[in-house]
Amino acid sequence: MNADFKAAKSLLLVVAFAFCAALFAFSATQSKGPELKPDISALGYFTGDWNCSGTFDKSGKVIEAQEAFQPDLEGAWILFRHDDKAPFGYHSLAEWGWDSTLKQFVMTVQDSGGGVRLFHSHGWDSAGLVWDGDSASSSSAVKQRFSFERLDDRHFKVSYFTLKDGQWSRVDSSTCSKR
Repeated sequence: MNADFKAAKSLLLVVAFAFCAALFAFSATQSKGPELKPDISALGYFTGDWNCSGTFDKSGKVIEAQEAFQPDLEGAWILFRHDDKAPFGYHSLAEWGWDSTLKQFVMTVQDSGGGVRLFHSHGWDSAGLVWDGDSASSSSAVKQRFSFERLDDRHFKVSYFTLKDGQWSRVDSSTCSKR
């Protein structure tokens, strides 16, 4: 009886291990999200998790953040999550997609301060991707800009600008590394 119990226990452990391995494999394939649709596939470079570090231009204070880009909604959109590390507390969720009427990329941004912004981009210009926009409730005037610069396959630089007196003024800039 003792040998039967040991055999049953061993079999149960093997089955439990196999179940956990299968669950892990399923979870890993699910977290990738769907394949991007052709209209938005040009932005696929960003897919994945990134660590970012940079500075605020005025104060010189260091800012660090984590960013994650994941395909969603059957590959029609990329969900972009930005989370500042302490001591800063800015968090945002953005969606990148394709506006088939305007024939350009569209980004909505919702943030921890309750803000909602709308941006548009014509896509990559060499290694650069620029998003222009402003609060979704304001006029169509462009007053804010995010500029992404692809440095290589594992690094990009992102800068945030505001428009003041007809001139773009950079607020902050960070370099991000793929995890």
